[in-house]
Parts: sequence; structure tokens; C-alpha cells
Amino acid sequence: MTIFKNQNWIWVLVMLALTPSAYLLSKGLKRKTTGEYIIVTGMAEVDFSSDLIVWSADYSRTSFEMKDAYQSIKNDQAKVEAFLKEKGVKESEITMGTINIEKQFDYQYENGNSRRTFLGYKVSQTVTVKSSRVDEVETLSKESMSLVEDGLEFNSQTPAFYYTKLANLKLDLIEKATKDGCQRAEKMATAAGAHLGALKKSVLGVFQITGQYDNEDYSWGGVFNTTSKMKTARITVTSNYKPE
Repeated sequence: MTIFKNQNWIWVLVMLALTPSAYLLSKGLKRKTTGEYIIVTGMAEVDFSSDLIVWSADYSRTSFEMKDAYQSIKNDQAKVEAFLKEKGVKESEITMGTINIEKQFDYQYENGNSRRTFLGYKVSQTVTVKSSRVDEVETLSKESMSLVEDGLEFNSQTPAFYYTKLANLKLDLIEKATKDGCQRAEKMATAAGAHLGALKKSVLGVFQITGQYDNEDYSWGGVFNTTSKMKTARITVTSNYKPE
């Protein structure tokens, strides 16, 4: 009976001795299985020129008689359309907005009392030109102020510039940014005396479009410049590789 008890104690001591070893062995296996990752951020950018321009302008007339104001704006519309066609703008590129009519008042306050004076009917309209002839329409937007000399209350807005092949451009940048990150990871692995293993994870960064000479700041939500004809597109791809 005494021998049996001693044997039990021996087994207890053996198990206690093996427990730390088993723990270290499991930790070693876990570390070997998990490993460390090489995390790199690849970047690609390209300069390009806009291939679509959208330019808008508005003009208005004011008269005490709504009929007179409306007739004046229709006359102005004819002058604007003639000007655009004379400059080579196609009819399909022109969109005339709805004519808006609004009563105008002058409000005066005196001794706690208010008084309003009717100033007439303001009738306004917007014209928009959308064209792939970017340079021609950009020049046109500057020359349009000659309409003011013809007596129009004409207000030209800053043109907006776009690029219609953004989807293809973005795919090309993603490919280049991924390759750039892979090259960085390979150099890091080689410098550490290891070999680059398989790609485990990739995270696409924000697509940024800025003006080439505008010194714009990048944004976490992305930048989409429409004021510059010449633009720069940029994207990043963060990738995790496992060294071997």
C-alpha cells in the first residue's frame, strides 16, 4: 500500500515536470505557425488631362411687369444661343435651364415697424455647356463676358473639368501600387536574409485626384478635384506578406 502511494507521488512529480515543457513547446509551435508579417504600402500616381468640361452661366432681367421681364429673358436667350453657335458649340452640347420668376422686395425697418417695397419681377435662366472639346469651351467661358457689352446681366461660372475613363485609370493604378509594394517587401525580406512568401492580405487606400499645381492636401475621405484641367491621380495599397 505504501509503495502504491509512493508511485502516485512519482507520477504527480513527473506531470509537474512535464507541464512547463509542454507549455513552452505549444508556444513555440504557435509562434512558428503564426510567424511575423512584412507590412508594406505601395503607391502609384499618374498625371493626366481632363477630357470633359462642364461650364454654366446665368443671366437675368428685372421689370415691374412680369410679361416684359419674361420677354426680355427670351431675347437674351436668343443672344446667348447665337453667341454659342457662333463659337462652334453644337446644339447637342447646350442645355438651357428652366426660366425662373421671382418677386423682388426691399425691406426697411424703422421704430419697430417693417415695410416692404416691391422692386419688380426677376426672371432668370441658366445655360450649361457640356463638351469633350475642353480647350475650346474653356476659352469660350472667358470670352462669354462680351455678352455683358451687349447689355446682358450675364454671370459666367468657373468651368468644371472631369475625366471619363477613371475606372480604367484606377485599375491601372491599383496594379502598379500593388507591384510597388511587392518590390518593397522583397527588398525587406532579402535584407533580413529571408524569402518573401505569399500575399496574405491587401487593403486599398483612398483614391485621390488633385490639381497638378494646386498644392492640395490629401483627405482621409478622398479628394476629387474638378477645378483644374490638369490633374494627378494617386492611390495606395497596403499589403501583408509572410516571409519564409
